[in-house]
Amino acid sequence: MTFQPPPPGDTPPPSGPPGGYGPPPQGGGHSGPQGSFDPKSVNPLDWGIVAAGVLAFLFSFISFYDGATVDCGSRGSSSFGTGVSYSAWHSVFGGGFFAWFAMVFAILGAVAVAMALFSPQTKLPVPNRLAGLALFAAALLFEIIAIFVTPGDSGFGCDVSLDHGFGFWVSLIVIAGGAVLSLMRLQQTGGKLPGAFGNMPNIGGNPHA
Repeated sequence: MTFQPPPPGDTPPPSGPPGGYGPPPQGGGHSGPQGSFDPKSVNPLDWGIVAAGVLAFLFSFISFYDGATVDCGSRGSSSFGTGVSYSAWHSVFGGGFFAWFAMVFAILGAVAVAMALFSPQTKLPVPNRLAGLALFAAALLFEIIAIFVTPGDSGFGCDVSLDHGFGFWVSLIVIAGGAVLSLMRLQQTGGKLPGAFGNMPNIGGNPHA
């Protein structure tokens, strides 16, 4: 039997090593070091934004409202000392709409940024970092309003005045920090603010990924 060369233009299939199965297909198998998540590659500002949402959530349970004064008009009034405290989610005194909505927005803002870090293939209707900034800004607005508007109706015809506790003020600080960091990171990554907000000073420095 004589050897017949392949027709012109045809390339013989590559042969693997003796006893082998040839090279594995591209993109299959276990991801190597290049495909793994490296926490060191995350910008510190991003970690700060995520941490702000986590801290706001944690401190929403810690002495958010501390003490209360209940005024029932002709039926008298009562004052409860600092030994009585309530969380941001407490609703016995009519809830704290502005406070607990601020907590929800801050948590969602951190989630939006975390999605950009850990699940970049998941897209929101608006860019993740812009959504995160908008949510933290709304959280800060509601938290500021909550300084002046506290749960004030016990449900029994009495006016209630609650004092802001340690958890409230810490949450206000971390939410404000999350809003500032979100703005800085949006500007760093080249994101644009809509409308007149686009004229805000660039506090994030030169845009870079």
